[in-house]
Amino acid sequence: MSLRLLTATSAAALLIGGQAQAISVSPTTSATDLVNNIMGSGVTVVGTPTLTAVDNQVGTFNGGGAEVGFGSGIVLSSGNINDIPGPNSNTGLPETRGSGVTNGEDINTSLGTSGDPAIADSNDAAVLEFDFEFDGGLGGEVNFAFTFASEEYVNFIDTQFNDEFELLVDGVNLAVVGGDPVNINNINDLVNSDKYINNVENTDGIPNAGLDISFDGLTTVLFAQSGPLGEGTHSAKFVVADVADGLLDAGVFIQAGTFNPDNPDVVIPLPAGLPLLLTGLAGLGFMSRRRQRA
Repeated sequence: MSLRLLTATSAAALLIGGQAQAISVSPTTSATDLVNNIMGSGVTVVGTPTLTAVDNQVGTFNGGGAEVGFGSGIVLSSGNINDIPGPNSNTGLPETRGSGVTNGEDINTSLGTSGDPAIADSNDAAVLEFDFEFDGGLGGEVNFAFTFASEEYVNFIDTQFNDEFELLVDGVNLAVVGGDPVNINNINDLVNSDKYINNVENTDGIPNAGLDISFDGLTTVLFAQSGPLGEGTHSAKFVVADVADGLLDAGVFIQAGTFNPDNPDVVIPLPAGLPLLLTGLAGLGFMSRRRQRA
């Protein structure tokens, strides 16, 4: 099976022709509602989807164009999704890459739940699973667009607290960059930096995008595609989890309707001058309480 993952657009893209709507979330415990939200034409769910999560850990979202790069879809997290809408209040004390010290992080819910075998040493996993087949009884391939985010940025880059997202189709992870999973240590300001957006003040000189979302960092919109899949029923499993402990949450946003055999058009053009605008943004936050991991 040939697997690809491509950058589709920056998660900092602005909606053109009007003011961007702030992101809002709606928790749900219905696996069927979540799967129906992301399914596109050409594929059909087989059987009943399953969800492993607690209340407020997963849901749908709207108004995400300016923050995560597309307007609506589903969100799975390792914490409480109600904490996701911004602004990011963790801007009072600058962070330092790899320092291992947190400064009043605002997405930090330890659920005390288990991880998933797909991600080693994981905790607080949110897992959505379903089977599907291609319409007409033929084979094909599937695609989807997503943005990964985490509160581990930037101060826990290159540590063991390497929060991760995986999508397994027939047991093979499609969410990879350069052959490695989508996680903190594989996408940041030093590694695959073209796919990273910083959203917190820091001492490392990394521009702060100042997005209206609470996560300290996130990826650009990423596009995953399977290789050819044969006839019959196939499995899909979305997993996002904390790694090494249950603190400092991660989340994944999956665009509505993009799980389908057609290449979805998710590109939102960047207006001229936006990169310079983002570079100049520096949010002035309130002084936050200093915390350290137990």
